[in-house]
Amino acid sequence: MKPFTYVVPSSLDEAAAAGRQANTILKGAGIDLVDRMKERLQTPTNVVSLLPLKNELAGLSIGTDGELKIGALTTLTQLEQYAPLAERAFAALRDSAAMTATPQVRHRATVAGNILQFTRCWYVRSEAFRCLHGGRGPTCLAMTGDNRYHSVMGWLDCVRVHPSNLAPPLLALDAEYSTVLDGKVRRRRLADLFPAEPRAQNPEHTLEQGEIVTALHVKKQPDGTRSAYCESREKASFDWATTACAVRVVMDGGTIADATVVLGAVAPVPLPRPAAAKLLVGQKPGTALFAKVAETAFAGASPLVHNGYKLTVGKAIVRQALEEATK
Repeated sequence: MKPFTYVVPSSLDEAAAAGRQANTILKGAGIDLVDRMKERLQTPTNVVSLLPLKNELAGLSIGTDGELKIGALTTLTQLEQYAPLAERAFAALRDSAAMTATPQVRHRATVAGNILQFTRCWYVRSEAFRCLHGGRGPTCLAMTGDNRYHSVMGWLDCVRVHPSNLAPPLLALDAEYSTVLDGKVRRRRLADLFPAEPRAQNPEHTLEQGEIVTALHVKKQPDGTRSAYCESREKASFDWATTACAVRVVMDGGTIADATVVLGAVAPVPLPRPAAAKLLVGQKPGTALFAKVAETAFAGASPLVHNGYKLTVGKAIVRQALEEATK
């Protein structure tokens, strides 16, 4: 790790101004950042810590309009244990936080940090390789290398996968996010945080230099809303998903009145599947329906040499999520 200046701001404005400086990185808990700096994948001149701003950027609340606000520095443990998330509408969000990594990591890791994670692809994260996404090589090495954990859909010139497990349920719940940049506060749909074209030269997010995520927002859900999140992985703890799915359904009696399906861990960005969700609307839950939705969710997939299993397992995860949401 190369020497750097550690900036401890006393206000959000000070942090934002410091973050605009060249070769500067903003840090929340820093769990992912420290790993990258050790590998010298990133060698910032300045690291601006946001942790002194917990009073402004952490915590959860329900507004008078029923909207859920999640501070960017809220830990995964705080998210998991927040009492209002016991509602079935928020089950996907609660469960995704609860199954992340280990209790020690969840006590430290932040909501914004989880969503803004750098890909776990071993080619870009190792100094030993010259990878296109890392800007150090001419091609995506995973395309012809060991690609067992990589994309099966949605990729262009890089087959990395997005590692966040909070992003799919937040997208399924149509969440929004707030940022501050140059004193201006903006609020946008969470879908806008991820690049429309996830090319190798594009980062995992669309934030500008120095732009700080301050909060996530989830509007009050209609009566009858239920959600679920399921994922597959190789280890029971401290592992990343190999496939994932978040679903949201609005039940009207025994019929599905509205639905959203979002895949995770199978593409360079969390991947909504509106065509699959549309099949659910106006239908009664059932095994045959869920199998058809799962097939549609993976329509157009192009598995690589070593990750064809993701189609079989991923479809099972979609079915499982739908069963949990509608039982």
